[in-house]
Amino acid sequence: MQKVIELIQTHTYDFFIPLTALALLRLGLCLAQLKKTASIRKKKGVYHAVRGHYTEIGVWLGVLPACVLGLALPKLWYAWLALGVVAAIALGKAGQKKGTELDGIYREVAWELKHEAEAEAAREAAAHTLTSDAEELAETDEQNETTEDKGETENG
Repeated sequence: MQKVIELIQTHTYDFFIPLTALALLRLGLCLAQLKKTASIRKKKGVYHAVRGHYTEIGVWLGVLPACVLGLALPKLWYAWLALGVVAAIALGKAGQKKGTELDGIYREVAWELKHEAEAEAAREAAAHTLTSDAEELAETDEQNETTEDKGETENG
């Protein structure tokens, strides 16, 4: 155990620099994915889950300050590591809660949009059917008038 602690103390920067870079990278990617999901949702009105993205954002937001503090004060790396784990768990759960709430809202909106689109399609189909029936009736009336006129001229 002592060798592990010595290894971490001698290579603190070797551990915390890549971990900090990874946290920043994942935060950026999660935000980009949320932006892309929002644009898809606006274009198509389709529900896409965001709970996982918010959970991951929460976890990385918990880890990031611990990594920065680990770089600033490497002698207390064990305290920052513990702080990072606790913060990652707490913020991860908060992110999951926020994502679940947003998923519920997005799911409800997508459901309403779907039903509105179905109702609009049904109205268009009904309007098309009524228009078609009216045209057929008009054509039938015109044919009857022509037939009646022919009958009168032949008889008269």
